Formats: sequence, structure tokens, C-alpha cells
Amino acid sequence: MYRTVAVLAAIGVALAGCAGIGDASTTCHDFTGMSRDTRSATVANVLKARNGRNASTSDVATRVAATLEFCGKDANRDKTVGDLS
Repeated sequence: MYRTVAVLAAIGVALAGCAGIGDASTTCHDFTGMSRDTRSATVANVLKARNGRNASTSDVATRVAATLEFCGKDANRDKTVGDLS
């Protein structure tokens, strides 16, 4: 019983660390609904996955602004953050 509780608690802690932060498959609808910090973390994840290194703060800020502009169009609502090249 205690073992089961410990395993479930460990899984919950692991999932809580990832909660809310997206990746390239995040839809524009979800992206625009995120907080400012979560948007930045999502874009940082996408840039790191593409470039293999952490992006600068200015690169992340520029990319967040471009992604918000891209996602602000109704036609792009169902597209993903990764669709913006």
C-alpha cells in the first residue's frame, strides 16, 4: 500500500514539473491561452529542440512575438507553434 502511494506521488511530482509547458505540437489556440511565462518556456523548448542549444532571451522574446502574430490570425487557430518557421 505504501509503495503504491509512493509511486503515485513520484509520478505526480514528475508530471507537475512539465505541466503547461508546450512544444512544437502546441496549437495556436492553446499557445494564445498560455501565460506570458509559459509562452516563453514553450518557445524556448521549441528553439532548443531545433537548434540543439538554449536560445538567448532576445531570440525567445522575438520568437514569442512572431508566434503570437502568427497565431492571432483566425485561419491559423488550429495550426501548431512548430508550423511557424
